[in-house]
Amino acid sequence: MFARDLPPQSSINAAADAYAETSLLRSSGIPRFADIPYGNDPAQRLDIHLPDHGIRTHANLPVFLFWHGGGFTHGHKEWCGFMAPALLALPAIFISANYRLLPQVNSEELMDDARATVRWVLDNISRYGGNPNRLVIGGHSAGAVIAARLELDADRRRAAGIPDGTISAVMAMSGSYHKRTGDAHPDSTRRLPADQPDCAADFSGQTSARFILAWGTLEREAVQQSGKDFANMLEGRGINVRRQPFENADHFSVHLATGEPDNAYHLAVAEELMALSY
Repeated sequence: MFARDLPPQSSINAAADAYAETSLLRSSGIPRFADIPYGNDPAQRLDIHLPDHGIRTHANLPVFLFWHGGGFTHGHKEWCGFMAPALLALPAIFISANYRLLPQVNSEELMDDARATVRWVLDNISRYGGNPNRLVIGGHSAGAVIAARLELDADRRRAAGIPDGTISAVMAMSGSYHKRTGDAHPDSTRRLPADQPDCAADFSGQTSARFILAWGTLEREAVQQSGKDFANMLEGRGINVRRQPFENADHFSVHLATGEPDNAYHLAVAEELMALSY
């Protein structure tokens, strides 16, 4: 799979573009049920990866739902397919989801897509052998912010039909949790008002989910510090938090390593998935 096979996007920067191409190459050829709609917009699609290529029947499998990064303006679910094989071997179901990007939508509409994805999983994953009561969510970079914000914005989560306790754990990697999502929108009139919460750290809703916060030690200092500060803030609210710094990993290599079965992030995800009772 190559970038030319996907809807065109502008260049981000040299390092991000190289990461995107590498992730697509690593994901190429991995079987999936592709482009399943959870909404009417072409961007509202998800990919489901099943053990045994979906040929053998499974039931009650745990589910890991993951959102890609890209600064809320770029990215594809296909960037994440390389994570699937190690997870399928547990066995578990891996889902990688797209969402409408800025500037097509504003930040709250983007979050509406994430909530709609979770609601789709709750309503439909049993048809693919998954157990909706065994759900873990996560993401890389912008996707990490989406996952954390979704769980902590309890009022909107509940309004979307996602009750407290639905999400067992949030596996957030390399997020900027104190940065307002809408600031990435090029049209200032489409940004949320300054007095309206717009970053993951703004939300303090009730949650029983465990949070695993990962980052690379070669990332920008602001990203590392945001992870540390977010962990401290969550712990101050009584939330169960695990910090997971990765030595000598930058913003992109830290994610690319998650496809390895001995990777600490993968092992943490596996631990959360397999701990969930039937």
